[in-house]
Amino acid sequence: MSGAPGSRLSNLDYLRGLAALGILAYHYTSWTTGPQDAQTPLGRIGIYGVAIFYVLSGLTMYHVYATRIRTLRQIRTFFVRRAFRIFPLLWLVSMATIVLAREWPEPMTVILNFTGLFGFVDWDGYIALGAWSIGNELFFYALFPLLALTLRRRWAFWGAVILFFMIGAFFAFSVLDAQTPLSEQWSAYVNPLNQSFLFVAGVGVGKLLRDVSVPRWALIAVAAVSILIFVAWPSGEGQISLVTGVNRFVFSAACVALCAVAYKLAVDAPGWIDRPLGTLGEASYSVYLLHPIMFTLFSIVLRDRASEIIVALVALVATLLGSVLCYRLYERPLTDIGRRLTPTRS
Repeated sequence: MSGAPGSRLSNLDYLRGLAALGILAYHYTSWTTGPQDAQTPLGRIGIYGVAIFYVLSGLTMYHVYATRIRTLRQIRTFFVRRAFRIFPLLWLVSMATIVLAREWPEPMTVILNFTGLFGFVDWDGYIALGAWSIGNELFFYALFPLLALTLRRRWAFWGAVILFFMIGAFFAFSVLDAQTPLSEQWSAYVNPLNQSFLFVAGVGVGKLLRDVSVPRWALIAVAAVSILIFVAWPSGEGQISLVTGVNRFVFSAACVALCAVAYKLAVDAPGWIDRPLGTLGEASYSVYLLHPIMFTLFSIVLRDRASEIIVALVALVATLLGSVLCYRLYERPLTDIGRRLTPTRS
């Protein structure tokens, strides 16, 4: 079952948390043992863990807001609540990054990052490592009310889906050069227009499957095939091979399919699985943005006194504990303030 509109979906939390943990593992491994080959599962998670975030974001926005974003008041409520969810942690990690770097960015960079406008006009001008994807998310949130309007007409919505997939194909086959390292084309890759089809795909999954019952065996089969494709599909050694040409849509399809399975597969997990995975999912935003901060911090604190492996292990523990505390003591209270400022009419 998918749950009632507006209800929290535990399975999506599980997948979101695992994606955040996978990205952490990718970064920490890369920073301690060297770059990860794109042919390895970890090298692929480093790229497509964020894609899973985007699909889950679109799916969650549809599940929660599809019928609640039809008036100007509801649109205002949507933006206020999203702002209280996104900006507090973005501000915190941006300030922490500046302090640890001991170098103040250009004033315009600070303004764009603290207003979120970098996601619209300077998408590779982020301060905190990983914040490019938050700029993308802000772009998607601005897009969502317009996308929600198309939900009233089937032809309009699926026309929008086709449009964004065509834009994604344009980047995969024309804008990004498969012979040039991804690092040299980073600005084009993190362009929100290159990533939007993933968010839109998430909305499409919600629209297609919300009221549909899918056999459990079929969902398990789809999950197994998706994981197999994700792990075994051939690619080059460089990351660029994962995000160009046909591979872009093969790996994206695997991510979308896994998110769809998480949406529809009823899992009655025992407490010893549910509690840690649920907690990890709730704190996934903090895990994603805090893990580079923790690694940098402990690299400074433990400099010349511990190996990089020890630094990574200490940073891992600090990230997990710090993220849970950050979510419960900082993120959630501020999110609750956003809700209180925008009460829902009964």
